[in-house]
Amino acid sequence: MKNVRLLQLYSRWLRRACALMIMSVMLLNIILMDCMSAYAAGSGGIKGNNLPAGYVTEDQMKLASPWKNINDGPLYNVMRKAQSGQKITIAFIGGSITRGTMSKGTRDSSMNKKLNYVDYFSNWWYKKFPRADLRFINAGISATDSYLGVHRVQKDVLSKKPDLVIVEFAVNDKETAYHKQAYENLIRKILNADSKPAVMLLFMAKLNGWSCQMQQAQIGVHYKLPMLSYSNVMMDMIRNGIYTIEELSGDGIHPSALGYAVAGEILVRYLEQVYKKTSAQAVFGKVPGSYVTSKKYSSAKILTCKDITIKKMGTFEETQKSRTFKNNLTSSSGNGDLTFTVTSKNIGIIYARQINGKGGQFDVYVDGKKTAAIDADHSAGRTNNAGTIPCYSSNTKKTRTVRIVRSKKSTGNALTIYGVLVSN
Repeated sequence: MKNVRLLQLYSRWLRRACALMIMSVMLLNIILMDCMSAYAAGSGGIKGNNLPAGYVTEDQMKLASPWKNINDGPLYNVMRKAQSGQKITIAFIGGSITRGTMSKGTRDSSMNKKLNYVDYFSNWWYKKFPRADLRFINAGISATDSYLGVHRVQKDVLSKKPDLVIVEFAVNDKETAYHKQAYENLIRKILNADSKPAVMLLFMAKLNGWSCQMQQAQIGVHYKLPMLSYSNVMMDMIRNGIYTIEELSGDGIHPSALGYAVAGEILVRYLEQVYKKTSAQAVFGKVPGSYVTSKKYSSAKILTCKDITIKKMGTFEETQKSRTFKNNLTSSSGNGDLTFTVTSKNIGIIYARQINGKGGQFDVYVDGKKTAAIDADHSAGRTNNAGTIPCYSSNTKKTRTVRIVRSKKSTGNALTIYGVLVSN
């Protein structure tokens, strides 16, 4: 009798324990579901693990790539080469977003990984082609545009013989004629390089909607290049209340970890679409003979201060202020008054923009006429960076005399010249 009662007590206790366990599991599921709804979906990864997913809808992918008659054959051909285990070199050229500058968004604490778009793009290739010999080149330089890009692409990218180049300058370019010419010539220089690389265009944007996408897409359409717009998707997300500006960027310019995950998913999903095609669908074509603009910067390059013929140093002296651009000239006080000659049709200057308040304003004269003004003061910024300015343009290649002198109204005394931009 005693054993029966113990058995009944044990049975009653077991039923209660099971009920409590079921309730605990249900409560835990509710908590987890609540947490999932409170934070961003998706994930990030390294070396192909956990690529971003769940941020971008099918409709948003259509917004990301709305252009027709695009030739993704060259990109597919790179994938076929990678599939066979060959050496593949992929390069990225752009500004600080390509370099990987990340702002802190209000939802970044929910992100498993904090990677930039270059990381996500690279990870897809690692995951998809484990047998390939993959090389990645990040030629992003903060605060730079396609005007500098067209002058440096040969040294920084094309000399490495890339199979694929991703171009990102939509945030730093402006809607000017020289930016449009520079961007087109940059694209043509890449397409005509010895390694005949495939080219993809990425259009990022500031969080206020600013982007040079429309101008650059005109170039992309002419050359039938794959183009992807983070700008279109980002604006759709904000407009429909999916994410806020503060979640996608902490400074209104650079993406947060969440913003980069969105850009990363756009890129890897497009790569997946191309990967699923058959070889019969890969169509190749020649670079169009016609330009949208002109071939003004087709021979663009950077001359260091050792490559120009200096006639007068003034208060400038030889320095090495930059790790990227060698052989600089710096004036820390006085008038500046540097005079040199260079033989070219088009002339520009690349210089240091300083946040220490010492950067001054300098006038540029070409053959005795004032043609440009350099402002080296960047005290409102957060970091020193390179600035560029076109100074002279002509249809005739000729030796020109360039003089750089401190303006009478200059607020600072300092100027560092990184190099001279020339093209014929």
